[in-house]
Amino acid sequence: MQVKTFTGPDAKSVLSRIKNELGLDAIILSKHEGRGEEGPWCEMTAGLERTSAAKAARTGDNGNGNGSGFSPAGWNEWHREWSEIKEHLVALMKPGINLEDLSPRQRVALEYLEREGVEGTVLMRLYRKLLNRPDTSVLAPLADMLPVSAWDEENWPQQVHALAGPYGVGKTSTLIRMALALRSRRPDMRICIVNADSERGNGRLLLKHYAELSDMSYREASDGVTLANVLRECRDFDKILIDLPGLGRKETLESLDSRLGLCAAEDLAVHLVLSPSYAPAQLSAFMRQYVTGCSASIIWTKLDEACTFGALINMAASSGLPVSALSFGPGLKNTLTAARDVMLWRMLFKHQLPCDTDSSM
Repeated sequence: MQVKTFTGPDAKSVLSRIKNELGLDAIILSKHEGRGEEGPWCEMTAGLERTSAAKAARTGDNGNGNGSGFSPAGWNEWHREWSEIKEHLVALMKPGINLEDLSPRQRVALEYLEREGVEGTVLMRLYRKLLNRPDTSVLAPLADMLPVSAWDEENWPQQVHALAGPYGVGKTSTLIRMALALRSRRPDMRICIVNADSERGNGRLLLKHYAELSDMSYREASDGVTLANVLRECRDFDKILIDLPGLGRKETLESLDSRLGLCAAEDLAVHLVLSPSYAPAQLSAFMRQYVTGCSASIIWTKLDEACTFGALINMAASSGLPVSALSFGPGLKNTLTAARDVMLWRMLFKHQLPCDTDSSM
């Protein structure tokens, strides 16, 4: 269900807006009226069930720079079939790649990336960009495939930031780290932590505990109406951080949005939290589940537990999402850093984590 809140001077004008934006099938979920300094006001929260046909027809830009909205019906099945076709094409084309046509430095770099787990399709793209360009560094085409948008207020001015990702990836801990990082930069920043994963008691205790310790507000939202009300109540906050629940095997971020009305929120960025320790097939499955029109960036966690970092390139090349932050270590303080190009190259080619400062690239 798509959920959105409308305000106006009276019920008639609000209903008119709901009719124009959501249509005649919209359902009024809540209504609040009152009188302020500027006169009477009315606020209504309306919901609209989105059918598969409506989702498939949704092609407008959602404002986060990632093109259209949610994937059309049948996308997951189509993506699975295309992945199989792509694997066969790569197997057929790979013998045609002659690394001897590259300079020695380029050849060594591609051989190293293959050992790091970089997919064949990505290696072929690199090969084509380096061919007949012996002086070109492999970092130049890699930078095009692996965009970076550092986690700071300049790159991410949105008020609402939601963290999505599988269970066990460290999503809740990452949210706390992000909140603490924001507070350290601006001690006067008003931050609200929203727990939308109410089924897990340990996550609730952790979020509530650190919210109280750090003088941040804490809310819970288990459905679309509650979340809409929380966002309305906290609209004067500087930042709202939402911890989303993990998805089941057959769920997608699209189905979660239908339940919470998440992408109806204005000024929103959804960050996908992942670990490079997952197998390539599992990361590909996560991409089909979590990467939609609402997805804005990838945050990589548990970097200290990974033995290779080719997944960073594979996911970026497949999803087109930039890397915004990097997380490492078991603690909650000083274990999250805004992503930078040089950090990614050091991890990829030297296995040097952002916390390791004893050597330079």
